[in-house]
Amino acid sequence: MPKSRIAPTGGLQAKHLFAWSLVSIISNMMMIPLNALIPAFYAKNTAIDLATIGIILMAARLYDAVAAPAVGYLSDRTRGPLGRRKPWIMAGGVLATAAVYFLFNPPAAASGGYLLPVMLVFYTAYSMLAVPHSAWGSELSRAYSERSTISGVLTFAGVVGLLLFMGLPLLLSSPLLPLFPTAEITPPMLKLLGWLILALLPLCIGAAVIFAPIGAAAADAGPVTLASVVRSLRINRPFWTFASAYALTGLAYGVYYGTSYIFIDAYLGMADKFPVIYATAAIAQIVSIPFWTRLSQTHERKHIWALGIAGFGLLLTLRVFVPPGEAGFPWLLALATVASFANAASQVPQMAVLADCIDYDTLRTRANRAGSYYAIQQFVLKATLAAGGGVAFLVLSLMDFDAKAAVHSRASLNGLALVHTGAPLVLFVAAGVLLWLFPLDRKRQHIIRRRLDGRVTSSVSLPSGASPHGS
Repeated sequence: MPKSRIAPTGGLQAKHLFAWSLVSIISNMMMIPLNALIPAFYAKNTAIDLATIGIILMAARLYDAVAAPAVGYLSDRTRGPLGRRKPWIMAGGVLATAAVYFLFNPPAAASGGYLLPVMLVFYTAYSMLAVPHSAWGSELSRAYSERSTISGVLTFAGVVGLLLFMGLPLLLSSPLLPLFPTAEITPPMLKLLGWLILALLPLCIGAAVIFAPIGAAAADAGPVTLASVVRSLRINRPFWTFASAYALTGLAYGVYYGTSYIFIDAYLGMADKFPVIYATAAIAQIVSIPFWTRLSQTHERKHIWALGIAGFGLLLTLRVFVPPGEAGFPWLLALATVASFANAASQVPQMAVLADCIDYDTLRTRANRAGSYYAIQQFVLKATLAAGGGVAFLVLSLMDFDAKAAVHSRASLNGLALVHTGAPLVLFVAAGVLLWLFPLDRKRQHIIRRRLDGRVTSSVSLPSGASPHGS
């Protein structure tokens, strides 16, 4: 077997996972501020109002409905010495350079005409990074425990990306590097963060392409066609359960992330504490990921995901009881730490559960459509994140909430609290119920893996030119 490939059921090394995970680190450094910070930043620091930002978010996601599946479909059909996924990731890195520069450097007079095209370029670049990268991960191994490890590493890398982005403002305002008076995300701060991301982009992508193995696609029966993708989706019932639960969690996260900065700024009066709160939460997730990864290797990962997401929703509602100002900061920090521990339980199993859905499809159709499936997953995630955030902004606008106002009425703050905590709770709990009922458990996945491995072994043992189905 060439050094660039690994067996689909074993032999994965730590250095392979580290190199592969670098793409996730840098792509999360790009996407996390878009979900948690950029909309509120533009509302507060540019000429664009909340309603316009909400409409642009949803319009950009409608575009992404075409971009992400197209990238996945085309990456499934790509052939070459670098495999299916690496060429797309390299091209995505180039496009991301322009997207990050303009997104993180908006002029004060920026209007919707500025933000919309920048968002379209950004989502195209992100799809070219995230969709092939996730499909690549499913091809690194099919073993149950290794697949849980890969999923855990992906979650870990994403949290590292969050920690790096949120930790940099703390460093840049600390006595070690006092470039800014506080850690608040001001226009100069955001601009510098954009430049740091641009410096890391080629380093992370280059290392992944050079040092991570291509992987081995199971039971690849030839070119993937659009018609075959549609037929595959129609008969894959486990995937529809996964996608429904994933859509509910995406909507919940969209509301939560989209209103987090506004809630911490307006409701709690802690805008300057935003980076330290999320950096602390990221550390809590990093510490907890090995625990949840190990648990996912030995227990039903669908149950771990279900309990984690419902627990996170319940803990989120406690934010409304945190006192505003300095007195409430320790309480908010403690709550963020505990909630992040629970949230990691919902993040770790995701990639492994979707990889099981892909194996189910491969067993039934004898084709590898990992890119197409991860493209749909990315579309569901990004569409629901945008829909959740966009609807939340529109609702706040209808409530006459003004993100630029220095003083807010009690009614508008209560409305903000209801949007920020109430809607996510309902959506998270509903998703948890669906995930608990997900049909592919450990026993069924083991049967699928054994049959796929037997199919590959049988194919390899055939004489040259022989057909596995006879003449």
